[in-house]
Amino acid sequence: MSWLRHHIAWVWPAALVVGLALVVIIRVGSGWADRPMASLASETDGVVSGESDGLVAAARRIRALQSQSAATRQQLAALQNDSSTKRQQAATLDTMLASDRLADCPDFLRRQTTVRALQNIIREAADATPSESPDQSRLNTAAAVARERLRTKLEAVRSQLADEVDDLETQAITLRQQLQLQTAELERLQRQAQRQLHGRASSPHPRPVC
Repeated sequence: MSWLRHHIAWVWPAALVVGLALVVIIRVGSGWADRPMASLASETDGVVSGESDGLVAAARRIRALQSQSAATRQQLAALQNDSSTKRQQAATLDTMLASDRLADCPDFLRRQTTVRALQNIIREAADATPSESPDQSRLNTAAAVARERLRTKLEAVRSQLADEVDDLETQAITLRQQLQLQTAELERLQRQAQRQLHGRASSPHPRPVC
């Protein structure tokens, strides 16, 4: 029975070595099988994260440009309204000067204290009873001087209004150009975001790893 004991003594260490080798092979094989899947999942997560970050940044930029464009439109509308008002005022002054109705007092002239004072002198002379008294002569002389000064003042106001209209028009041109640039950039960003969304929707999704 000594040979049997000798074989048993040799078989057990050999079986142990074989078993350990199988365990190592299985572990190494499973590690190599899992590694490409893990790498693929990591790369896919990076692409999806990059696309999401790009879409978020584009959305923020779009919202900012929309706010800027709205503010530019409001400024442009205010400038155009102001310009239209001043044009009407200048036209009113043209009519007053052409028809020699210098005593007319539209609302925008009520804040002109010099204009109102000169107009009061003209009205006093016009409302006075005609006579040959020294006072009447003095009123007529004062009214004549007031009319000349008033005409000069109204012409100066009209000239100032014309300059202000020109300045407003220059500002409006700048705002229109700015609005065009903002609109073009906004449309570009919207197209870019749509392309990213379309590409993300049409790209194949990675299969889940069990």
